[in-house]
Amino acid sequence: MIDQPYEGATPEQLQHPMVRELLTVHDMFRNELAAMLSFVDDLIAGQQQPTESETTDRIYATRIRHLIQVGVQYNQMLHHHHHLESVMLFPALRDEAPEIDPVIVRLEAEHDEIAVLIDKFDESTRDLAAIKPSTLNTDLLRLAEALRSHLAYEETHVCPLLARFTRWPV
Repeated sequence: MIDQPYEGATPEQLQHPMVRELLTVHDMFRNELAAMLSFVDDLIAGQQQPTESETTDRIYATRIRHLIQVGVQYNQMLHHHHHLESVMLFPALRDEAPEIDPVIVRLEAEHDEIAVLIDKFDESTRDLAAIKPSTLNTDLLRLAEALRSHLAYEETHVCPLLARFTRWPV
């Protein structure tokens, strides 16, 4: 679970199984994104060391392929997570507390913005030979900023309502 819970979190909410599950999923997205950012930072740092070694080139290409695989999986999971929220969780929250509609409207808009950033990152990893770590870094930093803000807002506004539920909406 995140070091500092969302704004206004109560001990009861933080013990609720559904709140804990949502926070765990969000933490996984935060942690994986941080790992990818660190990985790209390492690639950029390694690029600054001049070398002509074929072995180094193969290692570099292998590391880029690994980043692409991790990135594709991450992006698919994030798209899926947002889709499930949009089609299952948000309608149930609206039924439970209609006053949350402006929050849901904002979250949906953020889902759309994050989807564009995910697709941009995907696009920047399509051609292995043309990958530029600095571009990957820029794309990931934009995604990180948008996603971190989104997750914090969502947790602050959704978790208190989620704690009212006894099971996930279907």
